[in-house]
Amino acid sequence: MCYYRVESIVDGEPDPDVEFSEDDNVEVLGSGRAEVGVEVGDSYTLIATATNPGGTATASIVLSGECGEEAAEDGDGEEDGEEDGDEEEEEEEGEAPTIALEIYEGPTPSDGLCYYRVKATVTGTPSPEVEWSKDDSGGAWGSKKAQINLSDPSDTYTLTATAANSEGTASSSIELSWGCPEPVTEMDLPVVSDEGGYIVWTASIFYPHNSMFAGDSITDDVCRGYMSFDISGLSGANVTEAELTMSPEQVWGDPTFMGSLWIDAVDWGSDALQMADFNIPYTSIQSFNDPNITCTSENLKTQIQQAIDDGRPRFRIRIRYTTPASDSDGQWDGWDYLIDEVNLHIAYND
Repeated sequence: MCYYRVESIVDGEPDPDVEFSEDDNVEVLGSGRAEVGVEVGDSYTLIATATNPGGTATASIVLSGECGEEAAEDGDGEEDGEEDGDEEEEEEEGEAPTIALEIYEGPTPSDGLCYYRVKATVTGTPSPEVEWSKDDSGGAWGSKKAQINLSDPSDTYTLTATAANSEGTASSSIELSWGCPEPVTEMDLPVVSDEGGYIVWTASIFYPHNSMFAGDSITDDVCRGYMSFDISGLSGANVTEAELTMSPEQVWGDPTFMGSLWIDAVDWGSDALQMADFNIPYTSIQSFNDPNITCTSENLKTQIQQAIDDGRPRFRIRIRYTTPASDSDGQWDGWDYLIDEVNLHIAYND
């Protein structure tokens, strides 16, 4: 066996990390250096990769198994020969392998997977060979390192590495389980166009209707608007984010005398809206004083989650003003929103 010690010379800002394709003395020689054993008559191409946020660079060197003559050639007879024999005998003394495993990268999410990179620190004479129970990198990181890909949050894997030389074998194992954030799905909740409209208190119900209106009517009656989103396909989902955006199709008159506009979570069941739903039980989500609304309140996410957990097929909202009053001017005052243009965007995991 011929041994080489190789040092990499690198520059870059910040200082690059260096990985060798092979290192028979992992971490013993320090960063940027490697020791490689090559069998006599063989050769090995050692590759070093330097990486920092600015990019990567590689370099390689071919190492041959052609060691120099170890015995001195002189004519002094048996004494020198006996010394050479002693040296040869010392060199042939072996040491059984030891091996230890350590995660040096991960858990790291990548394209729906969660991967770990594990390195083996080995000792022994002659230099042990290492075999892994699995290596999803296909040997890309050298014989002393392996990568394990987990494809599902429920996945686990026990990685085992075995070091072997002429003096024996040694094994070590490490348990790997999903440690990455769970994959997140994003979507716009479908609007149920024919399950919305508005109620003019004591006067009429516009349902289904293409808009929801809140304010004061031409008959000086208070109005409240309603709409629905389809959540029937989200059973078991865990909502992580929610954002409701809506801009008015028209602002009528001056509704400021009624105070802020509130968005409420409501549910009127499978029947059509009825006049009694004007005062339906509700949970307040957030109030606004600008008709161009973006709602990211934690209450919104909580109420969507509650509807999913309750097994409801719909998440429904109502819009109303703080003060249910009229200015008795015989004109429409309020904000009018086209239902199909309201957007409720969520992110969730299973």
